[in-house]
Amino acid sequence: MWELIDRYFNAARSKDGEALGDIFTDDAVYIEITGATHEGIGKIRNWFDSRMSKGSVTAWDIRKVIDAGENGAVVWYYEYRDNEGNSTSYDGVSVIEISDGRIKRWNEFSQPTEKTYS
Repeated sequence: MWELIDRYFNAARSKDGEALGDIFTDDAVYIEITGATHEGIGKIRNWFDSRMSKGSVTAWDIRKVIDAGENGAVVWYYEYRDNEGNSTSYDGVSVIEISDGRIKRWNEFSQPTEKTYS
């Protein structure tokens, strides 16, 4: 699972939408942190290419992978800079379902990188 996640993060950092066909199943479902849902590799690739045309992933680092066979999760840190120079960053978790060695479902959850303490 770690290798598959790493391939996806590398594709995002290098804006390589062509790599997605080997990473996601044809009927994959990708749910972003916003709740936006993309069903099928064609829609996932269209969303990915659109997002990458508007900016760049400047960091997407694996912090921890939990591998439970066909299911798992990855804890990550993410930074994105749009073409106007605005940056966003998140600490997040993706819950993942694997089928035949590719990602069938990717569901993201996140929180701000700046924490508050009581």
